[in-house]
Order: sequence, then C-alpha cells, then structure tokens
Amino acid sequence: MTDGFTIRALEAGDPERIAATDGGPAWNADPVLWQGYLADAAQGRRVVLIAFKGQDVVGYGTLLWQSGYPPFKAAGIPEINNLVVAQAARGGGIATGMIGRFEQLAASAGKPRIGLGVGLYADYGAAQRLYVRLGYLPDGRGITYGEKPVAPDQSVRVDDDLILWLTKSL
Repeated sequence: MTDGFTIRALEAGDPERIAATDGGPAWNADPVLWQGYLADAAQGRRVVLIAFKGQDVVGYGTLLWQSGYPPFKAAGIPEINNLVVAQAARGGGIATGMIGRFEQLAASAGKPRIGLGVGLYADYGAAQRLYVRLGYLPDGRGITYGEKPVAPDQSVRVDDDLILWLTKSL
C-alpha cells in the first residue's frame, strides 16, 4: 500500500471492474483491449498493473518488454505504455507509484534503460511535467506520428499519435 492506494498485477476479473469505472475521457474500458492485455501478460510480452483505492480501480498501465517504437525495439528498451489515472484520482501519486514499479521490474530484468512516449497537446501537460520530474529525457530523435519520424516541413495531425519519446537510465 502506498499513500492510500495499492498496485497489483491485472487479474482475470479486473476488466469488468475497469469497465465499471468512470475514469474520464482518457479511460479505456474496451473489453477487447483488456482481453488482449491479459493474453499478453500470460505470454510474458507485457506486464499490466492496476491501482486501487480501497475496492475502486483508479489507474492502470502496462510495460511492454518489446516496444513497437523502432529505436526502443532495436535497443531492447522496455516501454511504459497506456498509463492512465482516473480523472478524479489524479495528483495523488498513483502514476508516480506505478512508474516506480515499472522501473523496478525493468531494472530487475537487467534493463539499463526504460522509455515511454507522451502526447504533445495540452491534455498531456501533467504527464509531460511528471515524466521530466521523474528524470525522463527526450531520446533525441524528435517527434513521431504513428511511431514514424516527423520530417521538417511535414504536416501531421495533432492527436494521440503525435508523440515525443523519452528515456531514463535505471
């Protein structure tokens, strides 16, 4: 237990609990997504953590052992992916606690670095500040759209696929 919340691995009954949570606009309760996460976890491709305050789900996130982002994949950098804290529970250290747990898992697996991607519009502002505060720095490759580099003078849509990739030494 950390500051009034607990973090544990995803279990079979959790997707229903996630679906019952009103986590705000970033919250994804799609049962297909969660069944895929359960399958990935069972096969060792992904670690999925859930945060609770009492019996209520207040956050979730995953650690992909093999990132889809080509530079991370080539370097063997695991990726923190789809980290979301329910809107009503933000600011209570839940994301920090989950990131710390992912960092511990990656370090225990012998990984020297860990990475993540963050969106570039205002909805991601709190996450951008958090990641910098926790020691994450841009990977130096610029921004991507759909995990592909954005070239100078290229027009792209500003949405959830426009990402700046960050890494941290463990």
